[in-house]
Amino acid sequence: MSHVRPATCADLPVLRTVCALAYRDNPLMRWVLPDDDTRADACAAWLGPSLERYLAAGRVDILTVDDVPVALAAWRLPGADVAAPAASPLPSPAGVLRALVGPERATQVLGALGGAAALAPAAPGPYLNYLAVHPAHQSRGRGGELLDHGIDALGAAAGTPWLGTTDPRNVPFYERHGFSTAGSHVLGDDGPLLTVLHG
Repeated sequence: MSHVRPATCADLPVLRTVCALAYRDNPLMRWVLPDDDTRADACAAWLGPSLERYLAAGRVDILTVDDVPVALAAWRLPGADVAAPAASPLPSPAGVLRALVGPERATQVLGALGGAAALAPAAPGPYLNYLAVHPAHQSRGRGGELLDHGIDALGAAAGTPWLGTTDPRNVPFYERHGFSTAGSHVLGDDGPLLTVLHG
């Protein structure tokens, strides 16, 4: 039986693993972390500090099956600063990325990702940074359940929800849940196409 609830700090280890396994073959991760053998560990290392910051200053919902977390949605809320909460200055997502790929490559990756900012809604709205479902639980409606729960909980007062995805297979999924494509942005000279969608 599935259940959606707010995440807690105690959930962080399993959420980091869910994210790493869900995103292991994502085009963005394959571009940034090209080694197949180490990508899952590298994903966990890179995304873990970001999840920690979302727990502190954003909104993280998890979906459990028989009380085991199998999916998560992490939202950056308008006006919230999830970049570096004072309670957890280290490690930082950018610092971990520099350690994984080197300072020059990290600067290229972060600059490329920042290039999509122009496609954000005109008024601040909640940004869905992660929607991750453990591979063993994909294609069962878990992601849609979690997405709909977050949108309903945030409500229209929070502004227009939006997100970016580098996996073209995700675009029809988000469209079925009321999102529409706002534009796209190629990451770097040889990276994947980032599609930005608004709710």
